[in-house]
Amino acid sequence: MVAILLVLLAVTLAVLLGVSQAGTAVVGVLGWLAALAARLPTLGTAGRLHAVRRRDTIIGVTTGITDELVRLALVLVAVSGVESALWAGFGWALAQLVFIAAIELTTFTWPIGRQAAEQLKAQGGFVSTHPVHSGVRGLTAMSFYLGATLLLTAGPWWVLATASAHALVNLVFARQARKRLVPVEVFGAVVSVALLLAGLIGTEVLA
Repeated sequence: MVAILLVLLAVTLAVLLGVSQAGTAVVGVLGWLAALAARLPTLGTAGRLHAVRRRDTIIGVTTGITDELVRLALVLVAVSGVESALWAGFGWALAQLVFIAAIELTTFTWPIGRQAAEQLKAQGGFVSTHPVHSGVRGLTAMSFYLGATLLLTAGPWWVLATASAHALVNLVFARQARKRLVPVEVFGAVVSVALLLAGLIGTEVLA
């Protein structure tokens, strides 16, 4: 389901924007990989804590902030304009999909890698036991990535908003998803759509 959504998004971007900036998707992939690598110290350290709520709080907040700092660096170094931002956000989503798919096909033997995979799923990854749920979660994640990248393109100071939103969504998913999945998914979707609208308005796409 998510693979179909990504293909449709890629086709839509190509039709609306052309392919002149499509290479920036590779930058988005590299950005996601850098963000994942930046998470590992926190996952390795906090993963040893026995207090589950404290562990989830530390991991959720820290990884959300880390991801947005990496995204900011990506935007400042390699993104210029709305087209570039959208392709970079697409590349970020594509990298996460491939990573999650790989997790499903093989078992990580490296402890930190296992923790990273499990935490990624808990924080709104694409994997789901139902195609519809997978599609909804995929749309939510893509909206967040595209919105955050656009918003940071509008101004680097928006990292305060994207980091706060990312940390909050991560924290709610990590601590509440097992008990209140539907409200948590709705919350994530609302935040992601709001971020996407803010990004579109901030870059004057909807002006």
